[in-house]
Amino acid sequence: MTVIEIPTDAYAAADWLAARHPWVRELVERIAGQIDRREDWLDVLTQAVNESDGDSAAWVEYERRHPAPADDEAFWEWHAQGPQPAPPVRAFGVMSGGEKRLIRLVATLGSRVPWSPAEVSFDQRGAAVLADWLAIVHAQLPASAYPAASDDALIVRLAAVSDATNGEVRAVSR
Repeated sequence: MTVIEIPTDAYAAADWLAARHPWVRELVERIAGQIDRREDWLDVLTQAVNESDGDSAAWVEYERRHPAPADDEAFWEWHAQGPQPAPPVRAFGVMSGGEKRLIRLVATLGSRVPWSPAEVSFDQRGAAVLADWLAIVHAQLPASAYPAASDDALIVRLAAVSDATNGEVRAVSR
C-alpha cells in the first residue's frame, strides 16, 4: 500500500498538484511563468482568474461605445485601442473553456474565485486533477468531520480515477 502525504497548506497543496499533473503545470506556466521561479504563482493565477471578469466587462463596454469596424486593418487598430489587461489576465482569457475550468479549480486553493460544481466537465486528465483536488480538500478538513471507519475511504475511491494518470495511490496520511 502506498501512503502519500497530502499537503494541507494551500501553497504547498498547489505545488503538489502541479507536480503530480504536468498538464496543470503547463497551463499554470502559460499564465504565471515558470513556477519553479515564482513562489507567488498561485496568487498570480488567482488574480488572473478574478480579474478576467472585469476584463470581459471592459470589452463589452468598449464594444458598446465603439463598435468594431468591418475592415481588417481598421479592426486591428480598433482592437489595439481597446482595454489592455495585464499579461496573466490576457493569458487566461485566451484559454479554452476546459483549460479555464481547470485553472479555476486550481485557483480555488489560493483564494476565493468564481467556481461552481457546474464547471466539473473534464476529460480523463481533468478528472485526475479533480480527484487530487478533492484529496486536498479532504486533508484540510478535521478528522472529526468523518466517521472513523470512512476517513480514507473517499480518497481510496477517488484515487482510482487518478491512478491511470499518476500511478497507484491507496491511502492518504493526514
